[in-house]
Amino acid sequence: MLKSPVRKNLAIGLVITAVITTLSVVMADDGSKMEELRMSLMMGSLVTGTVTGGTWLVQRKRSAS
Repeated sequence: MLKSPVRKNLAIGLVITAVITTLSVVMADDGSKMEELRMSLMMGSLVTGTVTGGTWLVQRKRSAS
C-alpha cells in the first residue's frame, strides 16, 4: 500500500502532525488549547504538503526522463 515515496511521506507526515498536535495541546497550560490545536494542525499540514508535493514533483520528473 505504501510503496511509493509520496505515500510514505504523506503517511509519516500525518503521523508526525498528529503527535505534535497532541503534545502541544496537552502542554498548553494557559487555556489556549484551541489556538495551539489550530496552529499545530496548520503548520503540520503545511510541512506535510510541502514535503509530499516536492517528492511527487521529483518522482514525476524522474519518470518523465
